Amino acid sequence: MDKFIDNKWLLRITALSLAVLMFFSVRPNGTNNVDSTTSGMRDAIIQDVPVEIRYDDSNFVVSGVPQTVDVKIHGPIGIVITTQTGRNFKVIANIKDKPSGEHVIKYKAVGFSDKLDVEVDPKTAKVMVEERITKDVRVEPEINENQLADHKFVKSMTTEPQTVTVSGAKSAIESISYVKATVSAEKGTDKTFEKSAGVKIFDRDLNILNVDVEPKTVTVKVELGEYNREVPVIIKAKGTPAKGYAVESVTSKTKKVVIYGSRAEIDQIHQITVDADVSDLKKSKTVNGTIHKPKGVTSTSIDRIDIKVNITKDNENNSDDVANSEDSTEKEDEETTTSDEKTLQNINVRLAGLDVAAFNHAFVTPTTGQIDVVAKGEGAAKLTPGDVSVSVDASKVTEGTEELPVQVDGPGNIEFRPSMTNVQVHFTKKAS
Repeated sequence: MDKFIDNKWLLRITALSLAVLMFFSVRPNGTNNVDSTTSGMRDAIIQDVPVEIRYDDSNFVVSGVPQTVDVKIHGPIGIVITTQTGRNFKVIANIKDKPSGEHVIKYKAVGFSDKLDVEVDPKTAKVMVEERITKDVRVEPEINENQLADHKFVKSMTTEPQTVTVSGAKSAIESISYVKATVSAEKGTDKTFEKSAGVKIFDRDLNILNVDVEPKTVTVKVELGEYNREVPVIIKAKGTPAKGYAVESVTSKTKKVVIYGSRAEIDQIHQITVDADVSDLKKSKTVNGTIHKPKGVTSTSIDRIDIKVNITKDNENNSDDVANSEDSTEKEDEETTTSDEKTLQNINVRLAGLDVAAFNHAFVTPTTGQIDVVAKGEGAAKLTPGDVSVSVDASKVTEGTEELPVQVDGPGNIEFRPSMTNVQVHFTKKAS
């Protein structure tokens, strides 16, 4: 035994044998670990890979290409994992050589290892190539008037610039129906203001169109006016003329006055009463009448009006003989018959020719959409509101507030005088 231990060559051979045995006993496990990371195969799906479209975007517009696709890969586990985490790849849709029209194109996946099997899902896309055209269009500003103070309304709205340049597919440009810049305001806004607003392009069904706009925003100036309506002036005699005299009439050339204030309150005011002071008068004269503002009225278009007061002596015509009196009575009756006069009240103003499918409307002045009509002539006293038609021509209106002349139609032998020669109506386009 001692000889065996002391033999150097025998010990060397034994050590070499053990080393070889240990090497082969360990190597299979090591080989399995390498296979599990580099030689094993795996499938994977990489989702939402962005698609890069290559085409002549200065002359053409392409539609139908999805923003992302999925990519299926198969290959060694290590390369699959590296690809998934690195994402140094992309999918290309090359449409540079395609003319206008519909085409089916194949995707090209680039940046993937050549040791991977790569498949784009879907494999193809049906695309439309259209000519790109450019057009200048006018911007229509709009605002929700419910955001304004109750005593204000939109007098006018303008944009700067007034037009924008849109560019896109020919079919999209030709379908443009509305170019809007919608501006918002703080609740209760009561002063004219300017604000920036984005420009949006719509088709007739109010779908937003995918077109390029330059500039993308405009400055909208909203000019506010005091809410107002026109009402008739009613004159009343105040006081008592001198003894022996009487008031024959009180009249004024001012028939109407515009009142301003809260919408809710002045819509309830249908007339303004002005007093004519006739105290101690012995002869006809023109007096000054002050317009007193009713509750809710902040101001009026005029503060004072001239009133003509006609004064007569009591019983000054009693000395006429009976015959003359009878003749005079007959003459007066004849004049009354030939010059009848009647005021027809609250007649609706008809918007003739208005495209009701395209526009909503709201009367600004008068807010009720009704006016009075004075009829004068033989038979006028027998007329009813139904015998008279009041209308304005609304066939050519655009969005915004329009001032339209009033037209009165009725029996041809009678003269008609409307209480307002023009009305103001605000029009807004309907959403389809």
